[in-house]
Amino acid sequence: MNRKTHKLRDAIAIALLASAGGTTVASAQEAATNLDRVEVTGSRIKRAEIEGPNPITVISRQDIEVSGELSVADFLRNNVYNSYGSARESSGSNTGSISTFSMRGLGSEYTLVLLDGRRMTKSASADGAAANINLIPTAAIERIEILREGAGAIYGADAIGGVVNVILRKDYEGLTVSVGHESPDGPGPDASSVAVSGGISSDRGNVTFVIDHAERDLMYNRDILPILAKNGYSATTPGLSSAFLSAFNAPANFYSGELGGTFGAPGCENFENSIRAGDMCRFNHMMTSANEASLKRDSLLINANYELTENTRFFFRGISSDTNSLGVYAAAPVDSYPTIAADNPFNPFGVDGTLYYRFTPLGTRDSVRRDHYRDYSFGLEGENDWFGGSTWQLYASHGRVSLSSGNYNYGIASILQDAIDAGNFNPFDPTHPSVAEYGPIIGHTVYVENEQRTVNVGGNIGFDLFEIGGRPSGFVVGFDYFDDRLMFEVDSQSAAGNVFGSAGAGLGGERANYAVYFESLLPLLDSLNLSIAGRYDSYNDVGSKFSPRASLEFRPIESLLLRGSWGKGFRAPTMGDLYGAPSTTNLEISPLSSAGLAGGDAATCAALNAYRAESGNTSFQPYPVNPCGTNSQYQFTVTSNTELEPEEATNWGAGVVWSPNENLSIAVDYYDVEIENVIGTVPRALALAFGEQGIERYGITRGPSVVAPGGTILPGQAQNILLPIVNGAVQHTQGVDLDLNYRFDIGAAGRINTKLTWTHTLADDFTAVQADKLERAGDFGRPDDRGQLVVAWERGDFGAAVIANYIGPHEDTEEEVYIPSWTTFDAQVNVNVPWNGRVTLGVRNVGGKLPPFSTAYGSPFYDNELYNIYGRVPYIRYEQNF
Repeated sequence: MNRKTHKLRDAIAIALLASAGGTTVASAQEAATNLDRVEVTGSRIKRAEIEGPNPITVISRQDIEVSGELSVADFLRNNVYNSYGSARESSGSNTGSISTFSMRGLGSEYTLVLLDGRRMTKSASADGAAANINLIPTAAIERIEILREGAGAIYGADAIGGVVNVILRKDYEGLTVSVGHESPDGPGPDASSVAVSGGISSDRGNVTFVIDHAERDLMYNRDILPILAKNGYSATTPGLSSAFLSAFNAPANFYSGELGGTFGAPGCENFENSIRAGDMCRFNHMMTSANEASLKRDSLLINANYELTENTRFFFRGISSDTNSLGVYAAAPVDSYPTIAADNPFNPFGVDGTLYYRFTPLGTRDSVRRDHYRDYSFGLEGENDWFGGSTWQLYASHGRVSLSSGNYNYGIASILQDAIDAGNFNPFDPTHPSVAEYGPIIGHTVYVENEQRTVNVGGNIGFDLFEIGGRPSGFVVGFDYFDDRLMFEVDSQSAAGNVFGSAGAGLGGERANYAVYFESLLPLLDSLNLSIAGRYDSYNDVGSKFSPRASLEFRPIESLLLRGSWGKGFRAPTMGDLYGAPSTTNLEISPLSSAGLAGGDAATCAALNAYRAESGNTSFQPYPVNPCGTNSQYQFTVTSNTELEPEEATNWGAGVVWSPNENLSIAVDYYDVEIENVIGTVPRALALAFGEQGIERYGITRGPSVVAPGGTILPGQAQNILLPIVNGAVQHTQGVDLDLNYRFDIGAAGRINTKLTWTHTLADDFTAVQADKLERAGDFGRPDDRGQLVVAWERGDFGAAVIANYIGPHEDTEEEVYIPSWTTFDAQVNVNVPWNGRVTLGVRNVGGKLPPFSTAYGSPFYDNELYNIYGRVPYIRYEQNF
């Protein structure tokens, strides 16, 4: 196999892929100086020095291969800068097939994902707020550059938390075929991959193509139940029934204010997955639902370039990526709360009541999702004699991310209610002939179609303004125009709110924005550079703002770099925030100590406790959901807000890079990000309180009041709580990153490369609307520390690596919940075989270490965005070069 190279590629490979090859900053800069100036993430100005004022982490293809991860989404999820984890394909979620990246734990909406330096089209499933990195073909990646600070003035005002720039393969010559398979020895799903990469070249151009296939099976909750049981978590464990069991049951539970409680049907414990819990039965949803959705991806990349003239080149890139995902969730709860009359022939209680019913005749809710990504970009670039010599680029792109989803075995609420009212449907006996008869009539398939389409036209020109001390002062000026369209459609029954067990409705919107930007590098002294940049963004729906940025780099000696930066940015509300239809979701109500709210349904809990104290009936609990419990879930309806304003952010940081010799490089960087006027919702406890008070946009719907023994009237069960999207919160985070590379030769035994990456959160504060500041660093779900140590050995045709992954402890001091640190080890060996192939054997999580469990998570009692429960994962990969 032969691979064509050129000077820019070699400079980047030498300087930026130090993590794979052990090349230090000093030697990389020397190599780059002797070649052409290059452009790296964080700046549009080409320069000889690779390590500059921007803290950048570079991930090579070799780094991804050494990790043994199936996909780039899996790899980035385990990256230390994905501080608190991020969304992954999940069963039962309306974003079930997407995976995101959340730098600094700020949220994926603050991390900008680029492909070859230009924005990746975001996903409509995330309301256009974040990119679905599951759609990126892993085999197509040349390297990934992570900019660990905001870059609003460079790439767009919403690049607040950082930038992930995925550089795709190009200028490749030859053919490579690779296959891989992994099979965990724990409950984790099997997975496999196949990829073909090739390219042809001529004297004037090159075409590179990559075909990539990957798939992973479904993981059911029932497969992890034995592990949970060994660790003390089951439906029969005291205090845990609410996490495993739902009040929405088949046979139905009967709620009556007149009878003063919630009661199960006679013999309800005799039916499948129905478990007696006091006066009622609850449904064990863990037995039928899946934890993680399956995923299958097929992708194609074509990257081409052609020299039209000596100084002008045409480039084209096309990406086609499709994913198929299956999610399985427990049978649909009838969250329309059907009622049954006292004289209904199937009513065994003799009074009017409300049903907490689960629609089981058609089985589980199965969601089949098909995501499609089409991205085409083309343009011209070149050099000319303008302004004493300049480089320029003009480009256009069209990106479309769409979803087609069929969600089976839901139901039409009105048909069910009519059948009950007519005495034709028995909700208290799942085996009754009426249930089988009416099941298909009531059943409904929810269809969802969504699409995010982005058209981008832009260009820039760069040249040297002047020289200072023989050093050029670079300058770039450019423009961008974006036209975004977001469409989210559901079937007519769902749009009308007639479907139970389903959340969400349609939305649509269009947005245009244009931007002009500049960047300049000013060499103030031989050892001191000042970079200034600015970007003016104008949106047709939320106004305009200017984002400035300034950075300094100082080299008192050749081996030492001191750097610092300051910048501002803003994030416009998404079209979903502005125009989205109301959507329902089930959420817990946590305590809000700053407002004196205890969590749960505080007003109902207070009334219930007062009755218990007065009557002496301390065990009285008439509600299907315990109003005093903070782990119980309530239905919320999230509503959009056309009056939202943009968020505003300030970033600054400082760092030092020391390369005392060709084998060692150490970088330490401090970051500080503050976001004001944050778009979100108020704490849920506060939303409930606002609903009780009748504050505008808020509200609460309750069931019939409860008549307790003795005649005391108690509030009805909270059935729905309004949760509007608003501005006003403040988020602030700061921390320190460490990046250490050390290489040493061991003579005839080969060479060892080591890389230590560590990030420590110093502060993570959040001030919600009308709430006190929460100091969250180290709190539950927010570990202060993440680290990774890679030790790789190579000698001739042989190689091996060991990776240590560390996630620090975190805790909830109020609830006395402590999550210990989690350290796992991965190992890999590989060998080049004589027929131009390579065999790789490896094991992720060699010790088979399970994630830390806690009741604070709710089922399944671990955080699958931060950890996994796969256990030991052996894998094999074979690569053949032609």
